[in-house]
Amino acid sequence: MALLLLPAVAFAAGGSAKKVETVCRTLTGDTNYKVRVQAALVLGKMGDPSGASCLTRALDDANRTVRAVAAEALGQLGDRDSLPALRGLAKSDPDPFVRTQAEKAVALLAAGGGPSGGGAAGGKAKIFLAFGPFSGGVKQAAGEPVQIVHDTLQKELGKIPSITLAANAAPAGKPGGPAGFWIDGNISKLDDVTSGAGSETSCGVKVMVARWPSKSIISWTSAEASVQAGTRPRDRENARRECLEATASQLAEDLAKFLKAQGG
Repeated sequence: MALLLLPAVAFAAGGSAKKVETVCRTLTGDTNYKVRVQAALVLGKMGDPSGASCLTRALDDANRTVRAVAAEALGQLGDRDSLPALRGLAKSDPDPFVRTQAEKAVALLAAGGGPSGGGAAGGKAKIFLAFGPFSGGVKQAAGEPVQIVHDTLQKELGKIPSITLAANAAPAGKPGGPAGFWIDGNISKLDDVTSGAGSETSCGVKVMVARWPSKSIISWTSAEASVQAGTRPRDRENARRECLEATASQLAEDLAKFLKAQGG
């Protein structure tokens, strides 16, 4: 997911109930989704529990980024009353990034995180991840296969409480800020071979980890898998998805170990 450039909005962090009320009105009523995203971000930074009710309503926003940021902000506030709504979002939202952010907020609140909880580092992320386009792989991997790998990696890595994904993170690389990493790669293999009444789909994915924002490469890892299927187009489509999801999940496990060793 690409970084979202937000418009400058005159919201002051920290302060009175009147400020919270003003930002809440913006979050629930402004027609510009970018402004609503900014409002949700500000409510999370304010740390005022009175902002939780409007953030919970924003979990039903039509825009996926607003929903994701609202979920993260609820985790920051430590509002356990929002757990049922967050669990529902994590289970049923159609967007994988939104589900990931809801899952992280649920994990943080369940662990007692937030301003008044006992989570590590007050619930603040130690690692910031930005994702590249995963381009340059085999020709047949363009489009949906790349999206499957991208979404699976985001979902699995986003479950780690110490990690914040790009769309909601403050830029890394500043003194005192979270460590930043750039995750990119490509699909190196995606083949379907028919044999008799069945077929076999083989896939391979390579992933690199680089420092952010310099993008200096520090690690490469790869994984492969194969799935048996029928010969119908739908069978092959499902086999490709299963193969890529399994490969990306394995890579996410390897990346998680590496990132935790970096301080997460």
